[in-house]
Amino acid sequence: MTSVLKLYATAEEDIAVISALFQDAALKVADIAWLQDDNRFVFLANRFVWEKKRWFKKPKGERLRAAIHFNAVQKVQFHGIDLSKKDTVLALLAIEAVNDECIQLTFSGGAVIRLTVECIDATASDLSETWDALSRPDHDHT
Repeated sequence: MTSVLKLYATAEEDIAVISALFQDAALKVADIAWLQDDNRFVFLANRFVWEKKRWFKKPKGERLRAAIHFNAVQKVQFHGIDLSKKDTVLALLAIEAVNDECIQLTFSGGAVIRLTVECIDATASDLSETWDALSRPDHDHT
């Protein structure tokens, strides 16, 4: 891999940076894991590479495989996500540190994952080379 992105978050502002990079990430329910014994919540996703502004070469953009793990997680709540439907694809809209003890992941269609944490302690890492995206995410702003 030519350049690997790896970010650590220990404050609300850090989560905002990770959120911007992971906006429009696509993930399957099967790629979500709540490792309760380790107090860790993890997910893998196909991240849209927003930071790479080469639209003239690749107008649909690129994606890559990435992961985020949150440490010091005490509780995980799922809303609007059926964990038994492993092939369901979720589109991540935002990750927000509501406060020092709550991180919320918001997905299209109203699905939400809420993490109760002892403190903000997260790592986001790119795991693969990029590939051509099938389409560039487009949000209806009406």
